[in-house]
Amino acid sequence: MILMEAYILDLDGVIFRGSEVIAGAPDAVNRLLDSARVVFLTNNSTQSRGAVAARLNASGIRCTEGDVITAGYAAAVYIRKRYGAQKIYPIGEAGLIHELKAEGHEIDPGRDEGRDDGGDGGRCGDEDAVADFVVVGLDRDFTYEKLRIGLCNILAGSGLIATNTDPVLPVEHGFLPGAGAIVRALETASGRSAFVIGKPNPPMMDAVIDHLGLPAHECTLVGDRLDTDILAGSRYGMKTVLVLTGVETPESVSQSRIKPDAVIGSIAEMQEI
Repeated sequence: MILMEAYILDLDGVIFRGSEVIAGAPDAVNRLLDSARVVFLTNNSTQSRGAVAARLNASGIRCTEGDVITAGYAAAVYIRKRYGAQKIYPIGEAGLIHELKAEGHEIDPGRDEGRDDGGDGGRCGDEDAVADFVVVGLDRDFTYEKLRIGLCNILAGSGLIATNTDPVLPVEHGFLPGAGAIVRALETASGRSAFVIGKPNPPMMDAVIDHLGLPAHECTLVGDRLDTDILAGSRYGMKTVLVLTGVETPESVSQSRIKPDAVIGSIAEMQEI
């Protein structure tokens, strides 16, 4: 195995698939921890960094909250550093809301102005524009009403920020719609494009590089998606390893112009690289 100064590991499709831990992942990650720094970098914003760390520890992987960077955390930090504390209407789950609050942002729960008794929703007007930003992540309780409120804010001038635009989320026996499906609904309705935080975009990658304090060429990024994980690592001059336990297949790898430095069946094979 080529020892690097740091390994940056994706979670969904690399360590976990839905609620299941991928076979051999805990032993493989702990071996890496014995010889290098390890950071867990995920576009999934549904859990807080603390919750992710707790899940990893419960799975037998040594981890602290400081070892985790989620797209929700990266979004919260990006907004604070660039604009200061803001009022935000989140479309997302508890992890996103936790990270936004932790960075000092005010959470707007949304308004019901303009909604009529028929349930058709009302017209969007300035009275709905109470947030500085609409921040969107994966939301498994996404509703038409959340879409309406988000649209009202965006049309009235709120910024639109996406934690990520992953189209699907790998789970135990297939895939679920990802945050990208929700982001696209808002983009389609509003005619605006979201500013995207997550991999392969700079805000997420800058966050992990700043966190590690290492040159990018001393890092290896391990992921399951060519267009997010591998593209992100390649752009920054990192070594890249693609695992086939998530989104990609041998066929998709052969057809893509994005080429990882190595392709392995699962993270359990990392010791062989």
